Amino acid sequence: MLRSKFIFNVLAPSFLLTWATALVYSAVFSDTGYRALSNLEAEVETLSEEVTVLHERRVALQKRSVLLSSKSLDPDLIDERIRSVLGYSREGDISISRRELDRALKNLAKSAD
Repeated sequence: MLRSKFIFNVLAPSFLLTWATALVYSAVFSDTGYRALSNLEAEVETLSEEVTVLHERRVALQKRSVLLSSKSLDPDLIDERIRSVLGYSREGDISISRRELDRALKNLAKSAD
């Protein structure tokens, strides 16, 4: 009788309390608990932002590849771009330095006033 009272009044509640504490601790602090879920959600958010940036870059590169396809290229635009990037000019081309162009634009603006 004393033994059964001791088991039901002391040991059983102690065991249940210890078991409940272990479950709560495991649910919050373990590798599969609430904190791990919070960390994973933060990582998902960071990676989804990176995916968005990469997707935008991919779309821009696809647009550029379409513009560079042989069907849509304008030879005059290609020639102009090559000359501006590489600094080439043909015989008879007139080149105006940036300084001269700025000075001419200032004079034009002054004369308009």
